[in-house]
Amino acid sequence: MMEFGKRAVAAAAFAIALAAVVPGAFVSVAEAAGPAAPATATKAAATKADVGEILFEGEHYLKAAPGTVLKYSFERSVRDPDKVKPGFKDVVELTLEPGEAATKRNVIVTLFKGPQHRAAGPFDNVAFNPTAILMLELHLGDFAKLLGGNPRYFKNAIRTGMREAASAEPVKVKLGTGEVDGTQFTVRPYVNDPQKARMAAFSETVYRFTVSPEVPGVIYEIRITTPAPDGGAPLVEEVTRYVEN
Repeated sequence: MMEFGKRAVAAAAFAIALAAVVPGAFVSVAEAAGPAAPATATKAAATKADVGEILFEGEHYLKAAPGTVLKYSFERSVRDPDKVKPGFKDVVELTLEPGEAATKRNVIVTLFKGPQHRAAGPFDNVAFNPTAILMLELHLGDFAKLLGGNPRYFKNAIRTGMREAASAEPVKVKLGTGEVDGTQFTVRPYVNDPQKARMAAFSETVYRFTVSPEVPGVIYEIRITTPAPDGGAPLVEEVTRYVEN
C-alpha cells in the first residue's frame, strides 16, 4: 500500500495534505518509513486481517446508490483542554454521484459545518468510502503537532499495524430498529514503537474501525482513543459514527 492505501491514493488525492517534515520530528525523512510491526501477537481469539484492504480497497457502495448522502456524527472529547486541542462536535457528509462503473461513485465531501470546517475532496470515481482517510488524516495532523513528530512516521506505523497486527472480532451494529452483523478491527500501532518513551501516554492510542456490509458505505464507526494512565476518562477520544437518514 502507498500511504493508507495504494488504490485509494491512485483513485483520489488525500483530502488533507500533511507536511513532509515537522520541526522536532522523531526521525529524519529518510527514516520515516515507520517502525517495525509490533512484536507481540494479537489475542489468540482474535483474527488477523489487513484492515487497510477492507477500508481502502473494498467496494463500499453496494447499498449506497447515487444520490445518497452518507452522514456521520463526529465528537472529539478531551480530558484537559488546556494541554491539547479542545473538543468539539460536528458532522461529516458525503454526497454520492454516479461514477464510471456501477460500484463506483464521485464523492463530494463536507468536512464539518461549524468553525472547524475545512476543504476536503472531492474523491472521483472511487469504490471505497473515504471517511477513514479523512478522519485519519485529520487525527494525524493534530497528533503530530501535539507530539512534535513527523506525520509520515505515525502514518506508516498505522499502515504497518493495519497490515500485520490488527485484531478483529464480530460485533452487532445498530441499524434501523434492529441489529446487523459487523466486525470491529483494533489497531495499536505504537505499543512497541522505538519512540514509545517519548510518546508517553499517547503510545497507548488505540484505533478501532467498525464495519458492516449492511451499512450504506460499509463504515459504521471509527473510534480513536488515548486512554488515561490512571484509568479515568480518556486523554483524547475521537468518534466518527454513521447516522441513518
